[in-house]
Amino acid sequence: MSGRSDYEERRQNRIDRLNGAAYKANKESDAQYKRSHNLTKDIPLGQPNINGALTGVLSKSRNAMDKSVKADEKAAYYAGRAEAAENNRAISSDDPKAITKLKAKLTALEAQREKAKAFNKAARKNGTEKLPWYTLPYIGKDIKRIKERIAKLEQVDQMPEEIIKFDGGEIISDTETNRVMIRHDEKPDSTVIQALKSNGFHWSRSDRAWTRLRNPNALYAAKIICNVGEEKADG
Repeated sequence: MSGRSDYEERRQNRIDRLNGAAYKANKESDAQYKRSHNLTKDIPLGQPNINGALTGVLSKSRNAMDKSVKADEKAAYYAGRAEAAENNRAISSDDPKAITKLKAKLTALEAQREKAKAFNKAARKNGTEKLPWYTLPYIGKDIKRIKERIAKLEQVDQMPEEIIKFDGGEIISDTETNRVMIRHDEKPDSTVIQALKSNGFHWSRSDRAWTRLRNPNALYAAKIICNVGEEKADG
């Protein structure tokens, strides 16, 4: 089955990290606000700044308030990202249930298309207004896209887990992480690194490897870069 075995755990960890960052920024905002307030709370209202005696305190208070505002903005940013991550209904290729979810979405779209066709048929019969002209083409485009995604994920399901040795390292088609990984015995030169980046590979410090979402094109590109018998990378 395609997808990461720890997909849900990683998803929840990301939400927790974002919520944690928002909480930390909120605490910082509150602390800086209190500091700003405490610096000036004992200064009587309308107290003149004679010979600049209050300049230093007022400056510190303003700086603390500026920090409070910035931290509050940061908290809102992280909270917004956490909420977006939690409410995100997009189907990730890393989700082990992706094919099941996509098939359910496909079924719903096909039912929606049949309903639209029936509506237009009744409208022609009754002489009433049909649905906008773009309704069926748009639904058809979504159906085509979903079918293509299902086909690609089913291709990934058919890929074996394997380790391919090459001169200077190994390519790993890993089902657990849903990644194609390239590990070098030594740091590759700049030409190889550029080829990796151009073909969608990213350095993963945790895996100590160059990684890309697992699919036939990724494996093909890895073989090209590592000179394991393929003629050219498809990217």
